[in-house]
Order: sequence, then C-alpha cells, then structure tokens
Amino acid sequence: MNELDEIRDKIDLVELINSNGVSLRKAGRNYVGFCPFHPNSRTPAFTVFPDSQSFYCFGCQASGTAFDFLMRKQGLDFPTALAQLAARAGVKLKPRTEQAQAEDARRTKLLEINAAAAKYFNYVLRELKRGEPARDYVAHRAINDAMVEAFQLGYSLDDWGHLFTYLTEKKGYAPEDVEAAGLAIHHENRGYYDRFRGRLIFPIRNAKGEVVGFGGRALGDGTPKYLNTPETLIYKKGELLYGLDLAREAIRVADCTVVVEGYIDVITAHQHGFRNVVAPLGTALTRSHVGLLKRLSHQVYLALDADAAGQRATLKGLTTLRESADEEGGHLVTTAQGAVRLESDVALRIIRMPEGRDPDEVIRSDPELWQNLVTSAVPVMEFYLSAYTAGLDLTRPEAQRQALDRLLPLLKELDGTQQRVYIARIEQVVGIRAELILDLLKGKVDRPTNRRPTGKGQSDRVRPGIQVRTIPTPPPDDAPHPATSAEESEGRQPQRRTGSPTEAFLLTLALRHPTVEAAVEALLEASNLHQPALRDIFGTGIEDLLENPIYKEIWRHYVTLPIEWRPTNADELTRWIDGLDEALRSTVSELLAAHQRTAEDFRYRQEAEHCARSLRIEQARRMQQHLLQRIKDEQDPRLHNDMLGRFSALTAFLATTTTPRRSSTYPDLRDTLGKE
Repeated sequence: MNELDEIRDKIDLVELINSNGVSLRKAGRNYVGFCPFHPNSRTPAFTVFPDSQSFYCFGCQASGTAFDFLMRKQGLDFPTALAQLAARAGVKLKPRTEQAQAEDARRTKLLEINAAAAKYFNYVLRELKRGEPARDYVAHRAINDAMVEAFQLGYSLDDWGHLFTYLTEKKGYAPEDVEAAGLAIHHENRGYYDRFRGRLIFPIRNAKGEVVGFGGRALGDGTPKYLNTPETLIYKKGELLYGLDLAREAIRVADCTVVVEGYIDVITAHQHGFRNVVAPLGTALTRSHVGLLKRLSHQVYLALDADAAGQRATLKGLTTLRESADEEGGHLVTTAQGAVRLESDVALRIIRMPEGRDPDEVIRSDPELWQNLVTSAVPVMEFYLSAYTAGLDLTRPEAQRQALDRLLPLLKELDGTQQRVYIARIEQVVGIRAELILDLLKGKVDRPTNRRPTGKGQSDRVRPGIQVRTIPTPPPDDAPHPATSAEESEGRQPQRRTGSPTEAFLLTLALRHPTVEAAVEALLEASNLHQPALRDIFGTGIEDLLENPIYKEIWRHYVTLPIEWRPTNADELTRWIDGLDEALRSTVSELLAAHQRTAEDFRYRQEAEHCARSLRIEQARRMQQHLLQRIKDEQDPRLHNDMLGRFSALTAFLATTTTPRRSSTYPDLRDTLGKE
C-alpha cells in the first residue's frame, strides 16, 4: 500500500468535512449538507458517500476525495494538502531527495529575507520622519491605518543602500541571498545597491500569505512608475494575484472573483467591504491565474479602465486566454453566459467602468454604484460585440464585413442555442441578415477566394477573410483499445480502482503526445453537443476524467505550463519530470515505463479517445448509483425532480453510448423484431 492509499484509508471524510465548517446530517447510508463551494441555503445538495469516501454536490457538481475537498476548501496545492492529510492520518511521508531539500532550504531563506524586508519597509512608512512622503500619498488616496496594516504597506527610502545594509549587517543575510530575493542589484564596479528607492512599497504575497516579492510605486519623478521584483525562485508574476491571501475566503463564500487592474484598486475595494477583489501583477489574466482561482470559485469578473487603453487591455487578456488554450491542443469555449473552459468551467464576465474612472475612484465616491456595476457585468460575447464594432460606421458594407470578420470566429465557439441568440444580436447591431450569418457559419474551413458573386446564393457561401473551425469527428466506437478491462469486454460493470489502467494509459498518452488533449476535449465536447442535458453534469477536459488525485495533480502541473514550455519530445518530457516533486516524479516514471510505445505506432489519438469514452461511461454509471441512493432518501420535491432529470439524462447517455452499432454488411436482429 502506498502513502496515498494509506492516507485515504485512515481519513474519515465525514469527520474531515465537519471539521472544516460544513454541517452534515445523516440521510440513509450517506450524509448531506449545504455545499461550501457555492451559495446555497434552501436545499442541502452536498452529499458525502462514506462507502466510497467521496463527495458530490448536485448543485455545482463539485466532487472528489479528501484531497480534492481540502485543496478546494482551503485553496491549497496538492503537496500542501498531502502534507496536511498525512499529518492528520498519522502517516509519515517519505523524505524528499537531497536536491529537493536544498531547494526547500533556499526557498525558505528567500521567504525569510522578504518577510524581514516587508517589516522594514512598513516600519519606515509608519515610524520614520523620512517616511512622510509615503504617509502623505497614502492619506491622499484615503487608505486607512487598518488597510496599511492588513496589506503591510511600506516605503523604501531614497537611498542607495539603506535596506541592503539593514539586511546584511543587522539581520546577517548574505549579500548574494539578498540579490537572489530581488531586493538588491549587483554592479561590477559599484557593488550591491537597493533595487527599490523612493517608492511606496506593496508586499506581494502568495495564497498562503507568504511575502514572495514587492511592487514599488515611484512617488517622485522616478521611472518606471511601477517597479516589481524580478522573477525569482519564489516570485512568478504570471502565477500570482495581488490580495488573494486576504480575498480567498470572501471569494469562496461569494463564489465570485473580481479582477481589477492595480494595487490601490484592490486595497480600496477591501477597505469598503468588497473583499473578493484581486489584481494581476501588470500582466493579462493567464491560464495559471484561472487555475489558481478555479479552486475557490467558478465566476471571474474583469473590471478594467473604460478608456481605450483599458479596452485594449481587456481584449488582450481575453485573447491571451483564448489563444493559450487553443494552441497545441488546448480548447476554450465561450458561451453567452461567459463560460470560459480551460481546465474547468470558469464563468467570465466584463464589468463596464464609467468613462474616465477606475475602480478605486468609483468605490471611494459611490460604493453602491460599484456594486451595481458588478451586478450588471456583461457576458464576454456582449463585450466582444461592443468592442469589435466600436468606431465602425455600420451603415457602410465594408465596415459591416469588418465587424463580421472579427465576430464570426467567436460565434463559431458558441453552442447551438447561444449561436441563435447572438446571430440575432449581430443582425440587430451590425445589420447583416441572420440567414447570411448562419450560412457563413456552415461555410468552408479554408480561406475563401475574393471572387465576386455570380449567381443567387453564392454570396451567402463565401466571405473574404473568414475562417470557421469545425469540431473533429470522433472515430468509430469499435476502434481498438488496449486499455479496456476484461470486465468491460464481457459486458459487466467494471469496479472502480484507485489509479485504474485506463486512467493511467490516458494520462501517459496525453503527456507523450500534445495533440491528445485536443482530441479528447473535442470528443467530449461533441458528446455534450449530442446530449445537451449532459452539459451541466460532465466537464470536457482530461482532468474531468481523472479520479486518482495524484494523476490529477500531475496533469495540473502539465497544463499550467506556458504553451512554449510544454515538452514536445522524449528529452524535454524527461527534463520536465525531473523537476517534479518526488511523489509525482516516481508516479510519472512508473506510468511511462509501464506503457512503452514504438516510433511507428500512430494510433495514439484513437486509443486516447477510446480511453476517454470508457472513463466517461464509468463516471455515468457511478453517478447513476449515487443518484439512486439520493433519490430514495430525498424529501425535497424540487431537488428530487432535479435528480430524476439527471438520472434520465444519464440513462439516455448510457443507452446511446453502450448500444452496439448497426452493421452495414449483415442484417441486424433488431430490424426483424416484431415481424413474422
């Protein structure tokens, strides 16, 4: 038995969930309560199944094991959750390698230096006479003492070496360590000097509340206006959100994150009671940010400036999200409700700011207006419609075509129902007939020629500059599948095992071949399109198929890599594996060793798709069993009917998926039933 299995066996999930503030009551063999992951107070949709030591919410579809619960409830990464549960279960984890221990010690040293620097900066702002410029600026921005303390604001003296001297001579840190923390710069002739000078200091903390870097705003004529810590061992600006450590609980309770542009915006929002507000560190919203936030909420609202620069920043952030997910096998779907599917569904909406005003100004002058702006945030498609038609004279045919060229690729990403909604909106705003727009959506994938129409109907088929993507057609259900279990081949329901061979094989294929992710997500999305009722039940990513927590964590590490850093060959994959924690590294190595492949074998996409089908069928069967247990005990009529509807949808899905295909060569017995 490995460490994960031992921890699972020793952890009582009901006790763990109760100890984290969720009140559960017994309902038959199971326990129910109000879900901690989305607002609900009328029907207890959160269910814990002691037999399988798992949980499932029939409201927001949150599910998983003790690891999943703790990671999402407290916003932890897998190693931290593993350590906490191991301590709770009394399981001693294997010691880390010497290299990992050395890196941990290095990381701890940098955190200590940053913590000391944050205290120093804060002391200078609050106590020293030379800190008066910062105090004046804070007062001018109407930031109170409570926020100065909560965010630990500080001031760096306009001095070349004041902080460096303090850290090296008074605190005893080595000069090279102070430089490694990003607080000092080494010059060949001048030696070490402070990076931050004459600036208001904003300590930047990770989700755990540890100071990992600093942002500094110039108070005089210094340039640049804002200066951040450079990338270090502990500071990765594309993975951090300012204020998240203080906003985490409010985000979880509201099931909503508001993303603003600057440090002051965050502080002002928190000061006025809007505590679910965070900000990226001078970058657009990234996949890593979404991965960080999805553990706490399913809704993300963007609130950027209303001027042209703010509009461009919003479009850049949305484009980055779409392109980063679309390259090398990712998949993103934007719906009319603003759903952005990366690793999981995250609802993304845009807060339209008043012209010439930023969130800080609006909140300080009129908190009620800010609340109304958040409440009336628009879906992503509505924002695109406004942004892509701004400045165009839509009475002119060339402007209409330009707007349609911009909007058609986005329209293609909507499902059928939402396409019809926005076709009507585009017809209303742009002035192009809905029939023409619909016809263009069914047009050719390749770029059409710039020929002029010569007959009726030709102009409806071709449009210069418009490209339409199609969802790949999945291969036949009878494609060979080496990972299918004996139970499935005999028609019996397979028993769920920790780290099933099918999961292991799918994960191995996805790590080895970047195109597998796109193939699997396209297959699952196509399945949801054929069965609309499944959209609220199943996700469409590889992570939605994995049940083993360590497999999930391995995949999370992989998909949160920037696209350009993902391994594309065996050597790069080996280097990526070497950088993982011991538990993850050994598991990946075992998976790759167990599923060796030959260079001439090109069937991996079909095999991955077959794995996905098999796992999805298992999920549907398990969910049916869970629903049957709940339906028997549920007293609330509305929730009872909702569960019956889900059960019917799952039954229809299984009937469609598991029914043998008709042969085109031989007569089918079903065709002769009822005939003499």
